[in-house]
Amino acid sequence: AKCIIFDYSYKYFYRDGYGKDYAIFNLGDDSQEDVRLNYLTGGLLAFYQQLRLYRDRPDSFAPYLLAQPLMVFVGGSVTKSTSKRDVSDIVDILQFLAAVVHPQQRSAVIRRIERLLSSQTGLLDEGKREIFANSFSYLHGCKLTAEQIYNDLLRLVFDAPAAGLLHVENLKGADGEVGLRVGTSEPFGVINIGDAAGLIKEIERTNETTLARGEPEPLVVSEPEFAGSLFRRIDEANSPINILIGSKKFTEGWSSWRVSSMGLMNVGQSEGSQIIQLFGRGVRLKGYGFGLKRSRKVQEELRIPAPQDIDCLETLTIFGVRATYMAEFRRYLEDEGLPSNTQRVSLTLPTVKPFTSLPRLHVINVKDGIDFKRQGERPVLGRITGNRRPAIVAIDWYPKIESQRSSGARGNGDAVNKHEALLGPQQLAFMDLDAILFELLRFKNERSWYNLNITREGISDLLQNPDWYKLNIPPEALEPRSMGQVRLWQEIAVALLKKYCDTFYKFKKSEYEAPHLEYRDLELEAERNPNMIAEYSFLIEPSEHDLITQLTQLRADIRKGGLKSLKVGGNNFELLLFARHLYEPLLYLDSKLVDVKPVALNEGERDFVRDLQKFYEDHQPSFFADKELYLLRNQSRGRGIGFFEAGNFYPDFILWLLVADQQYVTFVDPKGLRNLRGPDDPKISFYRTIKDVERRLGHPNIILNSFIVAPTPYKEVAHWNAGSGPMSISDFKARNIYFQVDERSRYVRDMLARIVSL
Repeated sequence: AKCIIFDYSYKYFYRDGYGKDYAIFNLGDDSQEDVRLNYLTGGLLAFYQQLRLYRDRPDSFAPYLLAQPLMVFVGGSVTKSTSKRDVSDIVDILQFLAAVVHPQQRSAVIRRIERLLSSQTGLLDEGKREIFANSFSYLHGCKLTAEQIYNDLLRLVFDAPAAGLLHVENLKGADGEVGLRVGTSEPFGVINIGDAAGLIKEIERTNETTLARGEPEPLVVSEPEFAGSLFRRIDEANSPINILIGSKKFTEGWSSWRVSSMGLMNVGQSEGSQIIQLFGRGVRLKGYGFGLKRSRKVQEELRIPAPQDIDCLETLTIFGVRATYMAEFRRYLEDEGLPSNTQRVSLTLPTVKPFTSLPRLHVINVKDGIDFKRQGERPVLGRITGNRRPAIVAIDWYPKIESQRSSGARGNGDAVNKHEALLGPQQLAFMDLDAILFELLRFKNERSWYNLNITREGISDLLQNPDWYKLNIPPEALEPRSMGQVRLWQEIAVALLKKYCDTFYKFKKSEYEAPHLEYRDLELEAERNPNMIAEYSFLIEPSEHDLITQLTQLRADIRKGGLKSLKVGGNNFELLLFARHLYEPLLYLDSKLVDVKPVALNEGERDFVRDLQKFYEDHQPSFFADKELYLLRNQSRGRGIGFFEAGNFYPDFILWLLVADQQYVTFVDPKGLRNLRGPDDPKISFYRTIKDVERRLGHPNIILNSFIVAPTPYKEVAHWNAGSGPMSISDFKARNIYFQVDERSRYVRDMLARIVSL
């Protein structure tokens, strides 16, 4: 019997960072020969760019385990004519390749390359945009002429020193294989089909037709006496095979990491399952440390800068010609919640500094020369008890199932509380601690935590004393029914321990650095201060026409010295202009169609900036007659300012209030309260412990404070108990917690007044 153990929908697979990006095109009508040749040449040029980039920078890409690019052509027919050119699909592909390498076609191919590089092919998508616009940035950077690119394409793709005739060789001893080479050069490609003899006959027939028209023979047929399999050489290191052509035969049971570009010729509905298989192989990616993820996700999670242009090699490009299935395939991706074409528009938006000069604003930083890895202790992974300990890690093991019902359908009952459980003696008794240890050691090495010690005993102690994690899981998942359950329990244990390992290491690093803090003058240059953002980087789906247009115009306005606020798409995208922030604009975003770096404000952060701006503008000069206000967004872990004392807490904003010779430096975090531990949570009690930092640093004119601005309504946490019964709003205020919704009209005034009184 067959059953699905875990249905990992492609939507989640892709959005979790796994596999390549993809770009899908289909030329439905190829009756215009010039359009067809421009289109196919564009696909070949895109593949050449991948191959050249791969060969040019092997050292840069080596850690990402990228395979040598391979172009795959799939035809719907081998011997049956399916086009107006009276040739089969495989022969159609061969004739195109033959025309590219033919000496008499050299000038025509170079002209097509020139048009492609200048985005003047007339190949437009549904939005009337050139489909190859911005597709050849690496080739542009090489500063080669179209003729130089053509010569290099012959060398790299076809292994040919010059143009020549395309030779098609029926390989003896290799069943169903036909080799491809240019002139006397080594083979550059292979055809793998079920009926090689039938294909040779079809080529000979089309050659006769061509000769009868008085045209030169495009394909030279031969049969070498001794020949081994070329198909088996595809996955060799530095394989000479760059192009693979076939029909259905090799799509079933064939696997390779190399597929980077696919051409589909006249593929109909019946081939749908094979194309899905090919797509699945094409988007596979080994990734950094065999983590299977794209470099952009690796950069986000591990803070490892991605090599320049690596996205070109991490993109699968699909070119369909009369591929009627492609429309269905695109709908499949859209139904999965994914864009049908990830050739997203890349835009940058520079920031503006509203201040030409500033007073000396002080920040807290680690002293120069302090290096936890080299100088600190070698912490051993284990439990930490007491008030100061890492935050509890949480994992939700419930399946994520999407549901949509019509208004008349039954269902949509009340929400249920998720079951919370621990891995107990029944589960732990069966676990392989050595396997868990090796997996954590691999994880540690990936993160370069060389000074962290992980022991079998430490892992055992953590699993037997589970006060460091929270696990939501269906009760039946922990029932001992089969050995399959054991594998699940071990997977859960590894996931929990990895998350704790990350929290533990950062906690220990902050603990080491805490006594080595000092005040420094705020640096205003982005190169020296990660909190000073020089620009935002956007990746936007092409369907977001209005946003692309407005951002492009806004970028032009900024460069001319102007700046204006922008709201797009039902208030899900907003640029905030607050002149007291140390750079403008700040950005709020709630859209799955736009990626932006650095990460945008969430709703609570946006509302705090709005509320602070309104108060500042409404109370000039009354409240601010003798005060100066400055605000700066604090970046997340590893880049901004964090505090060990609050469980490695990185507040969202730094606010300076200057009164006479006093400088009030306040850390403000718009944070929901529901997931905190209650009034004794380190992030809440930080309002007290930051005063310890203030005393330790000992500057008479600098006062440190911490506040939480909670978007959570008070009624949802009114049950919190501080020892003498449920907490009132006044009790929360005494702990420097203000409610954004309940106290919208006055919380900013109250907070600023409290700052100068503390």
